[in-house]
Amino acid sequence: MYLALYNSDRKHITNVGNATYDKTERVYDPDSFSAEGISSKDINGAKIVVVNDELGNYVYACFVDSITPNKNKRTVKGIDFKTLWDTEILLDYTSADSFDGKLSAIFTKIKQAVFDGDDTTVQKIPVDVIIPADTTDTTLVYGSYQGSYQIVNAYTFLKCYLKYYEYNIESRYDIEKGRIIFTFVKCTDTLKINLNDFTHELTTSSAATNKTVATVKFNTASGTTRPTTIATRYFYRNEENGIVMSDEIGDIDGRIYPVRAKWFESDKLADALFEAVYELANARYVDNIVIDNNATTDPIDLAEYPLYTKVELYYDGKLYKTLPISEKITTLSPGGESTKVKLGFKKILLTEIIKK
Repeated sequence: MYLALYNSDRKHITNVGNATYDKTERVYDPDSFSAEGISSKDINGAKIVVVNDELGNYVYACFVDSITPNKNKRTVKGIDFKTLWDTEILLDYTSADSFDGKLSAIFTKIKQAVFDGDDTTVQKIPVDVIIPADTTDTTLVYGSYQGSYQIVNAYTFLKCYLKYYEYNIESRYDIEKGRIIFTFVKCTDTLKINLNDFTHELTTSSAATNKTVATVKFNTASGTTRPTTIATRYFYRNEENGIVMSDEIGDIDGRIYPVRAKWFESDKLADALFEAVYELANARYVDNIVIDNNATTDPIDLAEYPLYTKVELYYDGKLYKTLPISEKITTLSPGGESTKVKLGFKKILLTEIIKK
């Protein structure tokens, strides 16, 4: 393996040979990357690092965070391209008929606010965003923002839609064109595995919120009673990790017991809906299973499957649960490459659950 380094003007600086690296790719949180290799050149001006195999095939790319020299050894730490979305924007829907609630239109509006503004430095390294045509009506869940504006963190706002509709953002660097490419992807891949065939560690949690209520804030004055007809919507997370909108009774299949509810209120129902759905979206797939892809008797290579692939987990032929691939942890050392795959989104350090 070798690292190809480019500056902010997209010019190739040099290659770093005999590379080893640790790389963790994640669905929603930023990837992490660090590498070591050999080079005698000054590479402090590098802005992009591209990992290539010995034949020159593209493997991975990200921004350069820092480079530490030690004689001819160079240690490179990276920053995920997705951090470009981690910035505040103005979402303005105050013009007449400016709000479009289709999912692809929401994605496009955020993309335009991040990358198509007047600040030309934002696209010093050009960015292309590929958004599939998805006409799903988001107002059924989130309501309408017509007539309003808000200043939000673009990625935080975006993640609410990504998590609910089960999209993620893939990134790559087009070396020939010198462009960062983001693609909104809805992974539909599924597979079945028997956990007995893999070395794995499991942690689980049942304490996550499974019911949320969104309502409009009511300002009482002189003893005025809050009306029972005030706009209120109810959401439930079921045993299949679906999010279902229903009434206050919540008579839906797969209700989770015991009930753990959170209420959200705002002057605008759309804002309360956003928070209520985001709470449940963050509570989906809160188990963790980490599988050592190199310690298996099964021929399935989980490292080949994309992030958010749904994995049906079986114990001796019986379905245990279904979890998505949330992280792929790859280590390339002089002894070869090893991969661990994390299923589920429970927040926990890998060092706490992987046996050394």
